[in-house]
Amino acid sequence: MTVVRVLKRTVIYGVLTLVLALLSGVLWLRWESHLPRDEWFSERHGNLVDARSSRSMTAYGQTVETVALRSDSGLEVLVRLIRDAEPVSMRPILFILGGHRTGSDAVDLFGDTGDRVIVGIDYPYTGPKKVRGLVQTLTTIPQVRQAMLDTVPAVGLALDWLLQQAWADPDRIVVVGGSLGVPFAATVAARDQRVRGVMLVHGAADNRLWLEAQLARRIDAEFAHYPLSVLLHWIAYGPALDTSERIKAIAPRPVLIVGARSDERTPAGQAERLFELAGEPKRLRFTEGGHVEPDRIDIIRALLEIAYEEMPFLTSEAPGREP
Repeated sequence: MTVVRVLKRTVIYGVLTLVLALLSGVLWLRWESHLPRDEWFSERHGNLVDARSSRSMTAYGQTVETVALRSDSGLEVLVRLIRDAEPVSMRPILFILGGHRTGSDAVDLFGDTGDRVIVGIDYPYTGPKKVRGLVQTLTTIPQVRQAMLDTVPAVGLALDWLLQQAWADPDRIVVVGGSLGVPFAATVAARDQRVRGVMLVHGAADNRLWLEAQLARRIDAEFAHYPLSVLLHWIAYGPALDTSERIKAIAPRPVLIVGARSDERTPAGQAERLFELAGEPKRLRFTEGGHVEPDRIDIIRALLEIAYEEMPFLTSEAPGREP
């Protein structure tokens, strides 16, 4: 056997080994991403064992409270909220789950919150904010995946703390999921009966389709959109956070779906699809213009008006509940 033939065989075996390794990895990812996670969510939630807070004031004279929470499971979450400095009665809670770039800073978008308490959390991601290069991307994926799973129990831990506060009204806790936050909000509400109503903003019923739309905005090669969206869907535990299934389990608590007339990020018809899948009671509304973004103040104001207008529906109209 010549040296050339040996080299050829070595290359062939090397390529086959690499292909088999990649195929095995993809098959494992597909299997692992579809595993039931509800029991894991409960175990990861654990019990609240520590809460450390600091306070400051807004320009409107309201209190900004930042609270670091820790569970006996090891889960940690940073909560930020705005409320009256000295509330004289129990206040309704709007728990905001927004895009990945806002996190707990989402509360800053609300200005004077009046008699409402606005709550946000930082997504429990500990990796770099800006990922550069292939090596850093690959090493960051496990941290991103852990954050995707940890977000649902993190909200539960935050609710544990909130309901210990004298000013929190347990009958008026509304979770608001915006954009990327829609799957988390739907999953939290489906699992946690303490959530009295849900508002899903500019989101999709089909998580994979939503990811494909985001890829289409960044990658010109159309042939890559579908396979990459499937891979990202599995990486992000899309099957465990399946909005189309979770939304069905929220009833008989009320659901408000808010679409955007000219949404450039969410595929057409997804707001209507969410509305179809939701149980009663439910409502569907639309904002003018595009997708909600931190710098689109007019859209944020329109969403705030809708949230405040619909608060009686979101907290009072489920069967068996008095207004």
